[in-house]
Amino acid sequence: MGKHKKKLKEDKAKVKLKQSKTKFLPKGLNVTKTDFKIKPIVLVQQLKEKDASTPLSKRKLDVKDLLNRIKHYNENVRYGACEELAEMMKIHSDELINMYLSQIITSVSTLMQDRERKVRKSAAKVINTILEIVPDFKVEAFFNHFSTNIRCAMTNIDKNIQEDSLLFLDCFIKYNSGLIFKTSEKLLPAFFTLISKLRSDSTLMRTLTVNLGSKMTSVTWRLKVLSRLHAVLETIIRNHNLEDIERSDVYIDAESCNYIPLYKESFSTTLDNNVLDFANNKSLEGDALNRHIITLVPLLYEIWMEVVPEKNIGKGVSENTILKDEAAAILSCITKTLYLLWKYVKRIENDHINIKTVFLSNDGKKFIHHLLTNFPYSQVSSRSKEIKANNTLMLLEINTDPKCVAENLLICYMYCVLNLNHTPIKMKIELEAITAYISKCLLTRKYVDQKSVKYLIVFLKACLVEDPKSWKRAGADLKIILENTVTFYNFNTVSEKCKLEVFQILSDVVDVPFLKSSQHYHCWFSTLPNLLCEPKITDVLVNALLNLSRKNIEVFYKALQKKLSSILENLDALKIVLTSNSNSLVNNEETVKRNIVNIFFFVPHLDVKLISNYILTNPDSKYSYYFKIMLSLRTNNL
Repeated sequence: MGKHKKKLKEDKAKVKLKQSKTKFLPKGLNVTKTDFKIKPIVLVQQLKEKDASTPLSKRKLDVKDLLNRIKHYNENVRYGACEELAEMMKIHSDELINMYLSQIITSVSTLMQDRERKVRKSAAKVINTILEIVPDFKVEAFFNHFSTNIRCAMTNIDKNIQEDSLLFLDCFIKYNSGLIFKTSEKLLPAFFTLISKLRSDSTLMRTLTVNLGSKMTSVTWRLKVLSRLHAVLETIIRNHNLEDIERSDVYIDAESCNYIPLYKESFSTTLDNNVLDFANNKSLEGDALNRHIITLVPLLYEIWMEVVPEKNIGKGVSENTILKDEAAAILSCITKTLYLLWKYVKRIENDHINIKTVFLSNDGKKFIHHLLTNFPYSQVSSRSKEIKANNTLMLLEINTDPKCVAENLLICYMYCVLNLNHTPIKMKIELEAITAYISKCLLTRKYVDQKSVKYLIVFLKACLVEDPKSWKRAGADLKIILENTVTFYNFNTVSEKCKLEVFQILSDVVDVPFLKSSQHYHCWFSTLPNLLCEPKITDVLVNALLNLSRKNIEVFYKALQKKLSSILENLDALKIVLTSNSNSLVNNEETVKRNIVNIFFFVPHLDVKLISNYILTNPDSKYSYYFKIMLSLRTNNL
């Protein structure tokens, strides 16, 4: 109660303000006047009806409206415009390509550096749609907009924009666009800035950076960058091969040829291309690219050192080093990138960039030897790794092979080709470990899958065909590798293409004197005539058999004599498969048939009566015609 009385006293003590009386307007003046005039606001463009032939979005907006909205200050407006534009391009592709392609590319490419993530993702969707429906030759004129903005996004100060720059690069990688090759000299150095920085301003040497301010770890980020780098290197090498094919049809050696052949491509086009290359100063850009490539191997070495497990001192020679998932994926990217880098350097080797400067520097030697220290590798298969087969980038980022066969084979190959002729080191112990692993791959059924067998073929071709003398000098037991290769060909289930390549390797070994004396290899020759008794045969196999018949191999001749009757019975039913899609005068079914008959031309003691009987009983057969010619040639040469 005391508090209540005190409150009342305080209220009475307050200063009271006088309230003025409300003054109302006199009668007749308190009326709202409505006699003023207004001017209507008319938006002509909104009221104007759209032409029925004009492509419209789901909200009845045309392309010009959407392009204006792409430049709007509101992020939701920009995002919605990109989404609608991507849908429109799928439905009205022809109209938009013919009329608005340049405007669309110019506007959308600037969104690669937009400050909002969802806008960047929607812009990537539009670019993905453009590359899906528009041919490369139409995009090429505007590709400079894409390449400039991609490089700016890759070097942006904002980490989020840097990460999303890979989304735009993925669009060009996904459709195997050759346009990346045209800007590779400028694009590759931008890759290095994503994961490294210069050690000093005076040199090009780099050191790794930590991926601060990002939700993903540094290892995950480097894995994403390395997978894209591998894809770009693949594009460079593939387009280098295409360039060589095109140029081989144009340039001729005037000294050795006294005539000028006719080609599909005109000389004026070739000259214009050369002038254009000179104007773009591609040679100078290539030199800059080569200088940056020298810094790549040390970076790979640093990345590997971050994830490599500690060396197990008690580990046996054949015991695998177990890697975690991220380390196995890093190993996959590094070894495959190293292999592509090797192929690139071999193609452009010169005084400044060669095997020694790139691979055999101090860091390069450490790297190659360190890879072999814990060899072979495998990984923990603790989680499911089912990935779509067409997503090559995801296959690089996640190594799905628990045995790491492809990576181990590439380590074997790279170590040998780099050290055989370029370093004076003794390799006996290392070659024993490598030979043991290669033998395991060749003798164990289904150990090498279809994706890894190509690297096994590369290794076999290098040691058995390309330079067997150097391998023998270094201490490699090539006879064991050859015998195991024969076993692999006879008993392993691989694709038809891979089996043809292994057959080609084995047939080329006949020119190596110290290898062709192998007993197991001689037994393989006796099985070759069985190929002519199969339901079908390829032109590659026929050419290889014809080449072997010229080599005076007695075992092969005896086997042909023994199988002659069975071969003749199977000839008319034999289906010929051409491995090349192009049918020409050199490569056609009739040529293959003639080559099959010519195999018997070199057999010293041929059963002529059996062949003559075949000619009499099958007068309409094409083989009979070729056999007549073959027998007459043999008679004239005797």
